[in-house]
Amino acid sequence: FSSQGNPFPQLAIGEYKVITSNYKAEYDQISGAAVTAETKSGTNEFHGEVFGTYTDDKWRKETPAEEHAGKQTPSQEKQYGFAIGGPIIQDKMHFFFSYEAKRFTTPVTVVEGVSGTAPLLPPDAQAQLGPAGKDFKEDLYFAKIDWELTDRDRIEASAKIRRENQTDNVGGTIAASAGIDTKNDDDRIDVRWQHSSDNWFNELLLTHEKSFNDPSAFALGNGLAYSYGPKQDATILTTGPASPLATQHKGQEGPSIADNLTFNNLSWGGDHVVKVGFKYKDVKLTAADAALNNPQFTYNVTDD
Repeated sequence: FSSQGNPFPQLAIGEYKVITSNYKAEYDQISGAAVTAETKSGTNEFHGEVFGTYTDDKWRKETPAEEHAGKQTPSQEKQYGFAIGGPIIQDKMHFFFSYEAKRFTTPVTVVEGVSGTAPLLPPDAQAQLGPAGKDFKEDLYFAKIDWELTDRDRIEASAKIRRENQTDNVGGTIAASAGIDTKNDDDRIDVRWQHSSDNWFNELLLTHEKSFNDPSAFALGNGLAYSYGPKQDATILTTGPASPLATQHKGQEGPSIADNLTFNNLSWGGDHVVKVGFKYKDVKLTAADAALNNPQFTYNVTDD
């Protein structure tokens, strides 16, 4: 399922770049474009930022479905966050922390799949046509400590936490009662040690990741799909708790270690830079599809 969120708080990004070719050795397992981002660090001075944006249904025009129904679906877009950084030990150790939140309610429209068939639906199904809303909630946390251990050694430790809840699968011919609640959780810890010498540079990276995506039906019960026979059984409307296929549990968890060694100023028929390294991951993959609940029933209706 797609997400309306970001992987990092906006205020934690110092710079980013898009790489489309000529990947360096450390960019392993990439077959297309790569987007890399450098996160901010603290400095010798305390510094903070804060931002916020807000809009709701009072500041927008009604959708055609809302005008037809004579009511407006509550909606809003709210974003806010802050960042703070500064010294722990002057010239030696610094900290940085950022938090960001998103709260969205997006208006959508539930319509019959075949025009003019709404009167063929039972009253409780007809009542589910028209304006509806999709909710999204995200909380992002990022923390980082850097330590200039010596003139040649730098150690960074960072942690990222991402928590999302969103409504999926609502709109079109799918009523809000058949929606899906999707949880998207992502935790990552990185520890990086960089050591430089006159002719070489080494970077050791230790990580641990835990990322899971868990969609599930909002309720338990019988799902109902109404189809129209004269139009090759085209779907008119889907209501009730979502299919058991909507319930999934997918993700990965585990540590990794990587080391990249760069040799500079090598002269042999010209000047060269040589990189060598390794990477090892011990990751457990989880993929669970479907649940043993929410049987689905199809009703074929005609206008006879």
